[in-house]
Amino acid sequence: MNFTFSTLMIALLGLFLFGCVIGYLIELLFRRFVSAKKWVNPGFLFGPWLPLYGFGTVLMFGLCSLFASALPSSWAIYNPFGNLYGRAASSASVYDLLVIGCIWVSLVLLEFLAGVIFVKGFKVRLWDYSNMRGNVLGVICPVFNVIWLGIAVLYYYGLSPLVYELMVQGAEFMFGTSDGAKAAHFGTIFLLGLAYGLFVVDLVKSLGLFSKARKIVEEKGILTRYEELKLEASRRKAEAAAKLYEALPTGIKEEIEKGKKKIKEPSKFKMALRKIVLIDPSINSTEGNYDSSGRPTKEE
Repeated sequence: MNFTFSTLMIALLGLFLFGCVIGYLIELLFRRFVSAKKWVNPGFLFGPWLPLYGFGTVLMFGLCSLFASALPSSWAIYNPFGNLYGRAASSASVYDLLVIGCIWVSLVLLEFLAGVIFVKGFKVRLWDYSNMRGNVLGVICPVFNVIWLGIAVLYYYGLSPLVYELMVQGAEFMFGTSDGAKAAHFGTIFLLGLAYGLFVVDLVKSLGLFSKARKIVEEKGILTRYEELKLEASRRKAEAAAKLYEALPTGIKEEIEKGKKKIKEPSKFKMALRKIVLIDPSINSTEGNYDSSGRPTKEE
């Protein structure tokens, strides 16, 4: 299918938003179970979207499309179903390395630019690699560069044909000629516009243009009293837990302490891996990057 300018732009807007949401879910789970070990908002925005992943998704699709149209037809690139970007079907070849390499470098550069903009411009670290060996300004590092390479390979061989088909089907649904196409066109554009309206409001709010309202709340002491109530509730919860623990039989207490010790002590393999990857395995570089509500904190 040959995309017109209008269909391509609408389809890319939808793809961007799709990438934002999927990226948010990936980062949310990664920080909960791997890095921060707790539920935190992985992005600068309040809503469930990460623009970095949206740009990355559009970038990967754009590069695949660009290479498919620019490379000579004699240079067979991966195309399992045929008619992918208008090319004939072909299996994996050495020319795939050119496309994968460019996607990989572009993703690393995208992460670097986004990290520098937020650290230097907004004084916020949405991710922190400062404890990783070989890091640059704490925003990129060799370990995650390898992860981006894996994502480039996964997208190219696994997701690229599906994303292309999704773009084609989405464009045909929104701009098709069958019965009911106008209604589908209106409904889809309306929902996409509504989503982007929420996205823009979230972006404006997250950039601090509504910070005056927060200052008023702080000045009137509302926020302070709320924090005091939270601390008091936490204190009472801790006291109740301590009393319950003291009432337990000695044998049960010993088993609980043994269980805690096993949980706290990582395996020898994990400790060896941490020593290879991290500058100082005893330091958690993400600590202090988020406030008590899981929002990114500003650096002074």
